[in-house]
Amino acid sequence: MPEIRNRTVRYGQVVALDDVTFAVQSGERVAVVGPNGSGKTTLLRALAGPGTAVVPQNVPTDLALGCREFVMLGRTAHLSAWHAPSRADEESVDRALASVDAADLAGRRMDAISGGERQRLAIALALATEAPVLLLDEPAAHLDFRRRDELMALLARLDRTVVMTTHELPFDTDFFTRVVLLARGRIVAEGRPEDVLSSENIAAAWGVPVKLRTVRCASV
Repeated sequence: MPEIRNRTVRYGQVVALDDVTFAVQSGERVAVVGPNGSGKTTLLRALAGPGTAVVPQNVPTDLALGCREFVMLGRTAHLSAWHAPSRADEESVDRALASVDAADLAGRRMDAISGGERQRLAIALALATEAPVLLLDEPAAHLDFRRRDELMALLARLDRTVVMTTHELPFDTDFFTRVVLLARGRIVAEGRPEDVLSSENIAAAWGVPVKLRTVRCASV
């Protein structure tokens, strides 16, 4: 499982992570929450490594690839040089497409589908790697409410450990077993969603007064 200890990351004079220790347990669903610039993406990059697959926030809209070809990129580490994908590779891609309800997209092109469909295929690519841990960077940032609900329902069906970043509140706290609140490159609170996502903690992280009635959305 991914883990970092006392990690500090700087971009020039800017400290993106400040002495952060973070570990993920098998089967956890962790939300990393914080305002823009708090270090969320940097934390995911620090966690990335063997056994993880990263789903980026943005998938290019002009990829001149077939959708199945795009998902097959997830098998790159398994492919033998100068050989076509094996039957095992093809079956892995089939399973990944089915897992995200995108088998019908296999014959289409990446530059001719919607943003929500591209996001599903990015998750399929990550699943095709067969990594046990998914790291998702703001996967719902450009989706409407219905597509966000569909995304969370999709993630709930997957047998994977999940770490997902978001700066948006409210979000579906029922899905997550733990929330980590980041601000200015440091973990300021972590634990159960109902404990971490208080008005006081959110106000401290965002630097503005906040009064929440609830941070829960409908469960998936």
